[in-house]
Amino acid sequence: MQKDFVAVIEEMNATAVNSIKRLGEIQLRAMERLTEQQIAITSGYLRDGVKQMQSVVATKDLGKALESQASYVTELNQRVVEDAQKTAAILADSKTELSNWVEEGVKSASKNSFAKAFTTKAA
Repeated sequence: MQKDFVAVIEEMNATAVNSIKRLGEIQLRAMERLTEQQIAITSGYLRDGVKQMQSVVATKDLGKALESQASYVTELNQRVVEDAQKTAAILADSKTELSNWVEEGVKSASKNSFAKAFTTKAA
């Protein structure tokens, strides 16, 4: 009986450790993707901002400067929407991975020898 109990505890520990490792991998992937996205966004905005400032400084005509500024704002708005969509896709992928992880955990818990052992003994 004690050997069975120890074996069940060892199995539970191994399952828990593997589950936590998988959760860490999911979180790490999400953070890596989000960090890459943030770096790309920041670099792009800085690069475009510098180009816009150079364009405004080089333009002597106020009308052209305003047109340039309006064009820049339109492009910036489009880019913000695209970046938000990319970020939302990353988060949706992570949500799917986490949902799958939870479902697997629930299935694993229902098959758990420990729960069955106590349910069987108690009955």
